[in-house]
Amino acid sequence: MDEHVSNKVGPYFERLVLYWLKHVRGLQIIAHALPVREEGRTLGEIDFLFVDERGRLTHWEVAVKFYLHLTGRPHRGSHFVGPNSRDTFERKTQRMHDHQLLLSNRIRNDVEVREAIVKGCLFYPPGADKAPELPRWMSADHDQGRWVHHRELQKVADPGGEFRILTKPHWLSVNSSDIASAPWMDVDQFLSAVDQQAAQFDRPIFAARRSMSNTNIAEVVERFFIVPDEWPNN
Repeated sequence: MDEHVSNKVGPYFERLVLYWLKHVRGLQIIAHALPVREEGRTLGEIDFLFVDERGRLTHWEVAVKFYLHLTGRPHRGSHFVGPNSRDTFERKTQRMHDHQLLLSNRIRNDVEVREAIVKGCLFYPPGADKAPELPRWMSADHDQGRWVHHRELQKVADPGGEFRILTKPHWLSVNSSDIASAPWMDVDQFLSAVDQQAAQFDRPIFAARRSMSNTNIAEVVERFFIVPDEWPNN
């Protein structure tokens, strides 16, 4: 990866979407990451303007997000909170619909389609595999993982599994075999690595666990977040 390219998950996801629109669908890209300014003030940035297969000028806002489900009291009015607890599903989707998708009105009057595309994964605490109620715009058919506080790490530390700690932007590629910075570890190595990282950085840790399948092929079976014990109030 180019050292000058952001390693954040969001920009990485945008580059994947851009490649897909341009080289797989073969569409004409009118603009990507286009700043919208008014009277010298930046109002925001348009993710994608393109002409679709039907000739329609289309505005897309895209995001890849990871949200952790809180089963108790909501945090900031939400039961789906990001690893950065200032972020919630409702806050993000509302801003996309009420602000970001309207930006194209300021520069074009011929946009026919406006869509918000949000991909990602929802993480549930041990003992919970679904929420009793989902917020508006959240798909019931979503990818799932688990999350635990650091003090509960043993709940996901299967002695028979192999583990890896992933840094951005590799949150989207947990099964890649070529991530040199994220070797697979046995459970003891993993527990030690988590403790060391948690002591150094007070922030969530993203990890994956794999085990051998019946065909003797290693498969990723679970993704999970380990968050500080004070999360989401830290």
